Amino acid sequence: MIHRRDLGKIARMHKQLWHRKLFGKSPFRGQDDLLKTHFAGPSSDPCPGFETLIHYFWDAHQHYLHNTGTLAYYPGAGSIYGARNDGIEGVTRLLPLWAAYRNAPLADSELRAAMDVQILRALVNGTDPDHSGYWGDIGHRSTLICEAGDIALAVWLIRDSLWQQLADTQRQRVLAWLKQVIGKQTADNNWHLFVILVDKIVAALDASHRFTSASRYRRIKSFYRGNGCFVDGEGGMVDLYNAWAFHYSLYWLDKIDPQFDPHFIHDSVRQYGAWYQYLFSDHGVVLFGRSLCYRMATPAPLLIAAELNPLEFPYGMALTALDSCWRYFIQRGGVRLGRPTQGVFDDDLRWLDPYSGPASSFWSTRSLVIFYHQSLSMDWSRVQPAPLPAQERQVEMQISEAGLQLATYPDKRFSQVIFYDHPYSSSEITPRQQSLREKLRQWVYGVACRPSNNLLGQGLREFDSRLDAYRR
Repeated sequence: MIHRRDLGKIARMHKQLWHRKLFGKSPFRGQDDLLKTHFAGPSSDPCPGFETLIHYFWDAHQHYLHNTGTLAYYPGAGSIYGARNDGIEGVTRLLPLWAAYRNAPLADSELRAAMDVQILRALVNGTDPDHSGYWGDIGHRSTLICEAGDIALAVWLIRDSLWQQLADTQRQRVLAWLKQVIGKQTADNNWHLFVILVDKIVAALDASHRFTSASRYRRIKSFYRGNGCFVDGEGGMVDLYNAWAFHYSLYWLDKIDPQFDPHFIHDSVRQYGAWYQYLFSDHGVVLFGRSLCYRMATPAPLLIAAELNPLEFPYGMALTALDSCWRYFIQRGGVRLGRPTQGVFDDDLRWLDPYSGPASSFWSTRSLVIFYHQSLSMDWSRVQPAPLPAQERQVEMQISEAGLQLATYPDKRFSQVIFYDHPYSSSEITPRQQSLREKLRQWVYGVACRPSNNLLGQGLREFDSRLDAYRR
């Protein structure tokens, strides 16, 4: 039943859908086969492959980009937040990648110049309340809090270059927009990290600003259980948000302010990497939890660990994990129409959480953001890929903090984890399809209405790098 109080939201969501239909583009298909061909087999030098991937994402971005430079309507299923929010993600979630790549010593000069124009245009227009491309005011629990984290990171990455090209009034306007995040209410989980990151970056760029999010950081540390494992909020699970949210954000906090909390940040990622490295095989990576469309971000902690302790975590091993992860999913349809697909392999709504839209999966590129940022001090072209630990060693270990047992099977080329506290067997878990009622509600309200199939949350015990659970 539609309530009267819902009518305004329904009208707003359908207006956004109409804007997307009016300004959306046909699917970007021309380079999909070429990309798969390029990643068809293993390479002794993965760097050219990543360069190809950057060009692919950039060309698609130009195809989908709205003329304001602040929205990009990628094709795919929408989120619960509406078409405008989905379009904003199509720009903001790529800004750190463009910023990291344009800083890289071996970046293509023409592409760097084009990225510079887009980065500045997005920052200027998106934070100007008088511009039609304005991203909007930031309220409590707003999704713009998430996007501000990426925007702030992009600003920090260009702080010594493009940032200086903006007029002082423009810089102050960007900072004023970001400052809206500080003190806002969020979900009591990894969302605290967005506020902490924005607060720390603003403090680094504005001498008059003082960091005030220490209590939020203490809250994040209260989620720590040891062995590099964070639960995602009180009562939450240890899943792959550890990789693409907790350790990723802590890495940037450490870069922005090396005196912030180095002992904890360095030690936790080292402990995490010590067992996490075994989840990667040359034929897939173990996936469990929610937001699996971010799957290609899984190598990020290994890149971080290699930077901090290259003897324990060789750069060659981290490079192999990054290359094999992207290569594995690209070969199986995981990148298509100019973006990482909305699922585990091809687009598959069974594995797409309702809060995810067509461009949400660009958080997969967080592994590439770190890769290109590290190229400032590391010549990746001179790094020889090394075997993954799971390829060489048969291990069995228990990670009590995560409630899992881990084993590798080099002869069979896969890794496995078993969550021993879960009472259910794999045969009892069946992913739910979108019902007719949900489809009708989605059509009426103009936003996503679909089930969230978190197999870990539903009690599945066994996961392995062959990913058969996501093929059924």
